[in-house]
Amino acid sequence: MAYKLKTLIVFDTNSLRSTEAGEVAYSFFAFGRPFQMVEEFILEKDLSEDIHIAIPTWAIEELKDQKHRQYKTDIIEFQKLAKRLSGMPHIPELALPEEEFDCTTYIQEKAQEYLATKSIKLLEIKEELANTVLQSMMKRVMKDQNKKQPFAHTGKYKDAGFKDNIVWESLMHFDGVTDFDKVIFITKDGDYANCEVEFKDKWNRHIAIEKDENNAIAEIQKDYELYIKERTIYDFTQTDYFKDYLADQLKKKSEILIEGENFKIENFKLIDMCTDISRVPPNEHMIESLYVNSQIVVYYSDNGEKKELIVSATTSFADEETKEIIETFYDFDLT
Repeated sequence: MAYKLKTLIVFDTNSLRSTEAGEVAYSFFAFGRPFQMVEEFILEKDLSEDIHIAIPTWAIEELKDQKHRQYKTDIIEFQKLAKRLSGMPHIPELALPEEEFDCTTYIQEKAQEYLATKSIKLLEIKEELANTVLQSMMKRVMKDQNKKQPFAHTGKYKDAGFKDNIVWESLMHFDGVTDFDKVIFITKDGDYANCEVEFKDKWNRHIAIEKDENNAIAEIQKDYELYIKERTIYDFTQTDYFKDYLADQLKKKSEILIEGENFKIENFKLIDMCTDISRVPPNEHMIESLYVNSQIVVYYSDNGEKKELIVSATTSFADEETKEIIETFYDFDLT
């Protein structure tokens, strides 16, 4: 772990849908289980500073529309059912819903209340980019017809491919991508064929497209394994106390031995305070050894030529509780 990655997790519409009895729920607004599981994992592992969640505004509008359409469908079915049952002597008179009820406004208000409780980034396509987005969508569809194109298979909804395209464009035009090292895009669709290449070409960032929340969580665990497992020690290595300690130790060093020749150290730079943490099992005295590896750059001159060398510093601690530093040694001889 070179340093704690900055990760952006983006959800597609199908990974946000909440249901009741197998159908779209409209009595409340909340994101579905995939979102909840990822959010809970981030909070539980204290990763909120480094992992942010983003949702395309188009996806939110689509969720609202799905809820409204499901409500209208259920009202029609309820009216039919009430009419068929109305003559049965053992069933009380069924009260039909008010026709003037504004379900759209109701859902909008519920959405606003819910979103106000969440710390998420909204990915919105700006109006001034509308023409650019349209051109991008057309180019994506027309490019190399011999290859499988993204959003070509639209499932049971005729406009699903178009909607997937809009969601993807929301991510492709999110300038905040540059604030992150990696993007995890969670979608249950298989329509995003070859999109990883397009994303990397534009943003020069790694992207992982995952079909479910479990794969996304596994990806997070892999990337943040050291921090999750060794949070107490890792956090200590990020303190000014530890940084000052390493800097003070390096200031005492004037030469570096490289291939049998000493060179004068001109400067140094702390790159990564914690690249790894290792533990040696307790010895016969039940004392466990704890080591932290850090990475630094040492600057020196060789016959007038400015050079630099990456050096690993290993610091040993008395124990995890006190974090008392015993000593630091290097993979190159510094004197």
